[in-house]
Amino acid sequence: MIRPVLKIKGLSKRHGRGCPSCYNLTGPQHDRNICPQCQSVVACHNITFELFPKEVLGIVGESGSGKSTVIKLLNFDLEPDEGELYVNHSNSEVENRIGLPLEGQNLFTLNSFRKRLLRNFMIGVVYQHPHLGLRLNVSSGGNIAERLLMADWRHVGDMRERSAELLAKTEVPVSRMDEPPRNFSGGMQQRVQIAKALSNEPMLLLLDEVTSGLDVSVQARVLDLIRSLQHELHVTTIVVSHDLGVIKMLTSRTIVMKNGHIVESGLTDQVLEDPQHPYSQLLVSSALT
Repeated sequence: MIRPVLKIKGLSKRHGRGCPSCYNLTGPQHDRNICPQCQSVVACHNITFELFPKEVLGIVGESGSGKSTVIKLLNFDLEPDEGELYVNHSNSEVENRIGLPLEGQNLFTLNSFRKRLLRNFMIGVVYQHPHLGLRLNVSSGGNIAERLLMADWRHVGDMRERSAELLAKTEVPVSRMDEPPRNFSGGMQQRVQIAKALSNEPMLLLLDEVTSGLDVSVQARVLDLIRSLQHELHVTTIVVSHDLGVIKMLTSRTIVMKNGHIVESGLTDQVLEDPQHPYSQLLVSSALT
């Protein structure tokens, strides 16, 4: 039996002071994620799922559904109000650095220093907006080297060689390695982001709306690149998108979110071809019109 590499249980996040009614008065059944009592925003509530080795999981939903919040929580960019995160993955180097075994440990209870170590060594993220994942005024090679430094690389020549290798793999001309990403197109900036995210050979890759805002032809090339990298590297991945075409192309299993809740989950083909929840049906029918 294959063990999940990641387990997420009861993940919840509110923005605002919160009140006892927040979770009871929001969600798909009320068609809102703003509490009418205290005006707090319930970004996500009781999110529970497992992720298996080499799997590509899609999270889909409209703006405000909570899908990007889940990514930020898993990347330790936000602190959850409630929830547990477990990893079934032994990494002696990381465990030695943080001073405790990973398995059986709720990672959300670690201190900020240990969380930062986990993120540097085990997680790669590609944001919708390149400026969130890149220093646009630093060379492309320098952006990748910065990430390598966080993962304890120290030899300048090795870092430069690794940066060139990753840029070539993501179809960024190595001849432009010393140029800052601000000189690049949006699609090229996303490629540099992907190269940076892969630099530490992450256990988990998080892709948050990576093609939003790109021209259709550029979107297609970036998606082709991501799919080819998945086939080559087999990295466990979560893909967040509001675009069902992206979900269908990249993922094997899909979670549908609305108003901060999971309303449906299953194999991607099943969810897209025979959606069961009314909201999933609406998403699919809207994509076909």
